[in-house]
Amino acid sequence: MTWSRLILLLLLWAFTAGCSQSSAVPSAAVPSAAVSSIGEPSLPAKTPRRHTVRKVVVSEPSSETIPRVCLSTLHAKWCVAKVGDSFPPVELPQLGGPKTKLATLYGKQATVVLFWRADRWMSQMALQDLVYFVAGEYDSHEVAVVGISVQQPAGAAQPLLNRAKATFPQLLDTSGSALAQVGSVAMPRIYVLDPAGQIVWFDIEYSESTRRELAQTLGVLTASGE
Repeated sequence: MTWSRLILLLLLWAFTAGCSQSSAVPSAAVPSAAVSSIGEPSLPAKTPRRHTVRKVVVSEPSSETIPRVCLSTLHAKWCVAKVGDSFPPVELPQLGGPKTKLATLYGKQATVVLFWRADRWMSQMALQDLVYFVAGEYDSHEVAVVGISVQQPAGAAQPLLNRAKATFPQLLDTSGSALAQVGSVAMPRIYVLDPAGQIVWFDIEYSESTRRELAQTLGVLTASGE
């Protein structure tokens, strides 16, 4: 072996030994406990601070009002009694009972009056809604519900009442004279009266919007009567 090759080997050995020693020296800049799993120093843990949450409930007055009755020109011609009018005095035979004045059946806060016929498909929906959403929700002394069967005998009215499970009072307007005092055609017709018997809202025929506006009207009347 020549001297030049020997010197080269000695230099390579010295260089390799130096690199291995430097890699074995632990880092003193950052303690191992403070190094995160991704090699970055983590922040020291903070002591959690206790805090409380306060819930402030602000009661606001209800902005709901009785819906406005909007009628087309044609529909308006079919209506004799309007919002703001006193409901006509009605005295008719009660289904399964004597002749009765409608005013004696009024509720303390509101009264819902439904004119209906069994041959109008919307009548069953209206009767069922009054059963579940009015008679089933309110005290009958506070919010009364009265049906008026128009131009049909008791025998024709009773089957539909049974299907709808409607047990609230029913008056029989077999001649149609009571209906003529509030309007003509377009049934069922539904009216909401205040404690004084004044019409505050009504609708002709029946739909989901009728149900919604009826509920809103009763909500306003019962809230003001609490």
